[in-house]
Amino acid sequence: MVSSRGLRAVGHQDYSMTSFELLALDLDGTTVNHDLSISTRVLRTVREALDKGVLVTIATGRNVPSTRPFVERFAVNAPVICQQGGMIYDYRTERVLHHITLPHELACELAALERQHPTWKAVVYQGDRIYVTDGAFFSWLDNLVGQGFSAVPDLCMVLGRNDADKILFTLDPHEAPAALERLRAIVGGRATVVQSHARFVEVNPLGADKGSALKMLAADLGIARERVMAIGDQGNDVTMIEWAGLGVAMGNGNELTKSVADWVAPGIEADGAAIAIEKFILGEG
Repeated sequence: MVSSRGLRAVGHQDYSMTSFELLALDLDGTTVNHDLSISTRVLRTVREALDKGVLVTIATGRNVPSTRPFVERFAVNAPVICQQGGMIYDYRTERVLHHITLPHELACELAALERQHPTWKAVVYQGDRIYVTDGAFFSWLDNLVGQGFSAVPDLCMVLGRNDADKILFTLDPHEAPAALERLRAIVGGRATVVQSHARFVEVNPLGADKGSALKMLAADLGIARERVMAIGDQGNDVTMIEWAGLGVAMGNGNELTKSVADWVAPGIEADGAAIAIEKFILGEG
């Protein structure tokens, strides 16, 4: 695909001459299926990239505990971007390298929206903890929002005087566009609102996005932008796909994500992430 990014698009640049040093992978909808399975082909190609000396990171909206199983399965060898870019965590040393939070007052204001919009089910993230008010509703979504959540009567009160990491609203897919617009109007310039899944609209701290976090991580690792490849599928992946030297969108992704990508891979059901890695990193395409 030739994207709107002009001369940086695949149609105008020969990426076969680029030796990528850092690969950033989104999880859900990109490398991880709805049942949390990862195809053998995706796992194999990531391992082959690692064997080639490429640094591999994950860029996800999940928190640190919920991301850990995927860090182990992919055997990633670089610090990982969690909480939509609000945190960079090094699992090898168990250290937080970067952390941005959502101000307490704003978090409480947003949590109250659940009462105004009964179909918006809120999830509050704070450190390793995840809070919801409707435990029964989230019992079938714990694989996506994060396992081990606690059901509480008041999402603001449970925060105490502390900030939140982010707030996620789960809603019917047809409600997402309107919710996205409404939340952006409410928060204004105080936070960032993205759609991360057909059912999820998230409010993240200002400055917390995957693109900014990937830029920071690459700088820390001493890797130039041109040697970074990123793969994602949803609106929360747009910033890292735009920033990376080679941004790849999944065929199953939304139209905005595909419009900013340098190359659109086949969908997750066709192992699109593996095909992209084979083509641009392993030189098999």
